[in-house]
Amino acid sequence: MLILTEKSSVANDFALALNCPKKQGYYSDGGTEIVYCVGHLFRLQDPDFYDARFKSWKEIPCIPQKFSYDFNQSTKAQGKLVLELLKKHKSDSILIATDADREGEIIARECLELSGITDFSKIKRFWVSQALTKAVVQEGIRNAKPLSDYNILGKNGFARQHADWLCGMNFTRYVSVAANRKLSIGRVKTALLSAIETRCSQIENFRSEKYFEFYADFGAKRFAPACKGIYIGDDNKSQFKDNSYVTSLKTDIDKQVIVKENRTETKETPAPQLYNLNALQKEAFKYYGFSADETLSIIQKLYEEYKCVSYPRTPSKVMGSGNVELVRKIYQDFAGRHADFSEALKISDISLNNKRCFNDAKLEAHHALIPLKELPSMANEKERQIFNLILSRFKIAFARPYIYNKQTVFLEVNNNTYKVSGSQPIDKGWKKLIPSETFRSNEKEDNESEENQSLENIDWSNLFCTSVEEVEKWTRPPKYFNEASILSFMENPKSEDEEKGKLVGLGTQATRHTFIPELAENGYIKIEKKNILVTPLGRTVIKAVRNSSIKTLADVSETTNWEKELDDNPELFEINLKNFVTRAVKFPFNIDKLQEENQILCPLCRKPMYFGTTKNGYKNWYCSAYKEGCQYKIWENYKNTKLSQKDVSALCSGKHTGAKSFISQKTGNEYKAKLFLDSKGEIQLEFVK
Repeated sequence: MLILTEKSSVANDFALALNCPKKQGYYSDGGTEIVYCVGHLFRLQDPDFYDARFKSWKEIPCIPQKFSYDFNQSTKAQGKLVLELLKKHKSDSILIATDADREGEIIARECLELSGITDFSKIKRFWVSQALTKAVVQEGIRNAKPLSDYNILGKNGFARQHADWLCGMNFTRYVSVAANRKLSIGRVKTALLSAIETRCSQIENFRSEKYFEFYADFGAKRFAPACKGIYIGDDNKSQFKDNSYVTSLKTDIDKQVIVKENRTETKETPAPQLYNLNALQKEAFKYYGFSADETLSIIQKLYEEYKCVSYPRTPSKVMGSGNVELVRKIYQDFAGRHADFSEALKISDISLNNKRCFNDAKLEAHHALIPLKELPSMANEKERQIFNLILSRFKIAFARPYIYNKQTVFLEVNNNTYKVSGSQPIDKGWKKLIPSETFRSNEKEDNESEENQSLENIDWSNLFCTSVEEVEKWTRPPKYFNEASILSFMENPKSEDEEKGKLVGLGTQATRHTFIPELAENGYIKIEKKNILVTPLGRTVIKAVRNSSIKTLADVSETTNWEKELDDNPELFEINLKNFVTRAVKFPFNIDKLQEENQILCPLCRKPMYFGTTKNGYKNWYCSAYKEGCQYKIWENYKNTKLSQKDVSALCSGKHTGAKSFISQKTGNEYKAKLFLDSKGEIQLEFVK
C-alpha cells in the first residue's frame, strides 16, 4: 500500500503509527510506503505552452481546452519521487492522506493526474482533521472512504484553480498592454485593492460634524454609592446637533429622581475560542505590531523547529472529539509547571460536553492552534511573545463562562429621562485566569458596549440629580485598514448593498496573509504607521478597472458571489468564467497616465524599475525597458540577504544602503557591509567594522 500525505510532518505521524522506517524522501517497511508532497508540487503551465503566439502579451484570451502542469522547480526532486512511487503502486492500494480540505484534495489529484492514474477503484481517502496520534491514524485508515466520494470537492478545487489562472493571466495582459507596463490583476487581490481604495476615499472625503451628549450624576448623600446616566430624548436618542438642551437639564440639579424602569438580565460571555491562524495574526498585530507574514513565519518556526505548537495554517478554532485526552494530557503537563494552569483546571471543562471546544461539525482541515510543550530556552523575544499568546488562549479557552448581571435603569427628573447602565459580576469564570489586560480577547463581548460602572448598593428610592454636564463630540471617519482589520474584512467582507446580506469570505486562512505584501510589491498600496493606504498607482488602476469590462473584479460582493456559484456548480462556473474572459477582453481598456510615488529608475537607462517574480519563483527589480534591450535587474536575494525596496531605491539613486549583515561562505562568520553600485551597475560592498 502507498500512503500520500501533504507534508513531511504528517508522513512522520503515519510512520510512527505504522512503524515504517525513514528513507530518503519517504518511509517504507517493504510493504507499506509513505511519501509526502511539499504543498503543491506542480504549477499550471504558462500561456505560451499551449501556443507559441502567446509569448506576446498582446495575444489574449488564452483559454486552454485542457490545463497542463509542470513541476515547481523548488520541489522538483520530491515531485519526481512522488510520481515514481505512485506509478509503482498503480495496481496496488493507495491511500490519499493529504489535508482534509479542498486544497489538500487538489494537491493529491494533481499527483494522480500526472502519474497517469485514472482508475480510482483501489484508492481510498483518509479524512481526519484531528491531531494524528497512533490511535487516530489507525482508526482513520480503517474508516477511509472511496476517493470517488470526494469527486465534487475535487471538481470545486480545480475550478477555483483554473479561475485564478484565467483571470490572472488574461486580465494582467489585458490591462498591462493598455498601460504599456506590467500591472498585475487577480481575482481576489483586485477586489481587495478596491476595498482598500474605497476606505481611503471615505476617509479623505469625510466631513466631521459636531454633536452633543448630556450626562448627569445621581447620588443620595455624600459618601453613598452614586451612578452616572446619559440623557435620552425622543426615540431613545442620545446625540443632539446643538447644546440647547443644557439650560433645561441644569434645572434638574438637586431634584429628586423617579425610577421609571429598572431591569436586570443575567448574561454570560463564553471563554474566547482557541486560535486559528487568522485570529492569532490579528492579535499579534494588535499587541505587538507584527505583520501577518511575520507572525506566520514565527509560528512556522515554533511548529517545525521547536515542535512546541501544532500545525499553524489552520482555519479551525475547535478540537476534534478524538482529542479530549490529548488536550487533557497537555493541560496537566503545563499544570505541573505553571500554578495558573493548576488554577485553571478547577474551572475548566475538558470533555465532549464542551461543544465550544470539541466540535467535529466545525472542525476543518486541521484542529485549532495549541501548545504542545514548553518553549525552548533558546527562543528569542518575538517567538516567546507569540508562544505566550497561544499558551494563554489555551489556558482560558476551556474555562467556564463569565457570568454577570446587566442592569439598565431609566430615571426621570422634571420629565427628562436618563439611561443608567452597569454590570455586576456573578462568576468571573475565565476572566479569573487573565494575567493582565494584555491578553484580553478582542472578540466582542455582550457587556463591552455598556458602561462598566457598578450599580451595587445604589439606593434607588433616595436619589437626587447632583450635576449635569454637556460633552461636545465630533463624528469620526472610518479607520484605515491595518494588518488586523484587513484580515477581519477578508473573513467577513461587508457589502455596501444591505440586500446582499452576508458575503462569502475573500481568500482562505492559509492565503489571506499573502495579499497585502503582494499589493505592496505591485506598488498599489503602502503601509504608513501601520495603516494600509492606496497609492496613486493603485488608485489609477482600480479606477480604470471599475470603468471597464472587468469591473466585476473590483466589486467585493460580486467577487464573493463567484465563490457561491463555484460551490453550487463548479463545471458551469468554469464555463461561464471562460465566456466572461473571452467577452471582456474584446473591449478597449482605458487607463489614465500612471502615477507612482518614489519611482525607482534604472541606473543604466533611467527608465522605471518594476518588481516582479520569475517563472521559477525568484523575485527581482527589473528595468521596464527590457523590450528595448535593457536587461538590467537587481535580485531581491543578494548573498542570502534580502534587499528591501528602500535598499534598491538607494542603490539606483547612487547612494549606499544601510549596513546589512552577511555570512561568509568560506568561514561561516557574520560580517556587515553597506552596498553601492559601481559605474557598470554592479553591486559592490563597503565593509563596516
